[in-house]
Amino acid sequence: MKKMLAILLAMLLCIGCVAAMAETTIQWWTPNWDEPESREMAAEFEALNPDIKVELVITDWDTYKSRVTAAISDDNAPELYSVLTTDVVPFAQLGLLEPLNELGAAAGVDFDDLLPSAVAIASIDDTVYGIPFRHDGSGVYYNVDLLKEAGYDSFPTTWADMVEMSKALTKDGVYAFAQPLGNQANAVTRLVQQLYTYGGDVLAEDGVTCTLDSDAAKSALNTIVSSIQEGYASPSSAELDNTKERDLFGSGKLAFYISGPFDIDTLLADYPELNFATAVIPGLDGMACTTANGWTIIMASKAKDENKEAAAKLLAYLTTPENQARLTDSFPASYTALAYEQFATDYLKPFADQLENSKPEPTYTRWAEMEPIIYEYIQYAVSGSMSVDEACESMAADITALLSY
Repeated sequence: MKKMLAILLAMLLCIGCVAAMAETTIQWWTPNWDEPESREMAAEFEALNPDIKVELVITDWDTYKSRVTAAISDDNAPELYSVLTTDVVPFAQLGLLEPLNELGAAAGVDFDDLLPSAVAIASIDDTVYGIPFRHDGSGVYYNVDLLKEAGYDSFPTTWADMVEMSKALTKDGVYAFAQPLGNQANAVTRLVQQLYTYGGDVLAEDGVTCTLDSDAAKSALNTIVSSIQEGYASPSSAELDNTKERDLFGSGKLAFYISGPFDIDTLLADYPELNFATAVIPGLDGMACTTANGWTIIMASKAKDENKEAAAKLLAYLTTPENQARLTDSFPASYTALAYEQFATDYLKPFADQLENSKPEPTYTRWAEMEPIIYEYIQYAVSGSMSVDEACESMAADITALLSY
């Protein structure tokens, strides 16, 4: 009997070893603001796929780019990462991403249900390198009561009318709005949005010549500089980022500000007495152009080949319409999910409308080197140490020189 028990125990141990050997472990790097939902989804996926174990690595905004860059470059790299959609093409151009057209389709990704504008940012030609699950752009938040006091029942639809209203709103310690010049990314994004509205671009088609010395670029920078010099944008703009703008708006110190749809829940929670509404960004003859970005899941090309099929299954599960709706605080990148009731509110509608006039944020391979140059000359122009024309011509010359080697 003892001998039989020993044999049985040995057989069970062997079965356990075989089962353990058959289990595939994959990693998913996900940001800390998505951590609760990510843990729920990982557990759900494991229950549906007992042969696959999911390990989560939690990233944060300040360090995620450098950590992901290092991890995805290693041999036997972790499999999946949630990244900004505009990071996808630069990674792909370095050969670090797995093409997902066939692998994703085989795992169940419904490419026909994904917003083309979101997929385009994560693709090179017709090759898809990331599956987007969030896609959004900016819009306007405005204080209904302050506008009514100035004689406005709705937000203006052109920039000129907005400037006229701004001058009427600026009084008694309240400014119409602010420019987020205390943060490099926020400030440069604001300039690029204006640049797109005026029909300009950062680089010429050759990908080397910077066109920030164009009339469109000078007009774009002038809208930022003149708003502060003429006194209707807050003089504290040089110290502000998007978060500080939101807090000034919530406390009644700004009549309106420009941000993404993710601020809605924060405003409702932190400023319950605030009477606010949202609108599209005014442009030259109507709606302005906004930059669009979002979050996308990518797969490392240097991950173990034997793990890629399992990783694709997880990627397909995470980007179903239901799970996109759980992961995003703004808009999903799925037609099906966009039709859900939670995305059909009065607050969100202008942001959805604004996406009809949007362009991707810059995805240039050397954008990380270009952005500080642009920011430096924005500061020179706002401080008055350079004219708008001088600042634009200098930033164009410096970036062209940078890209020439």
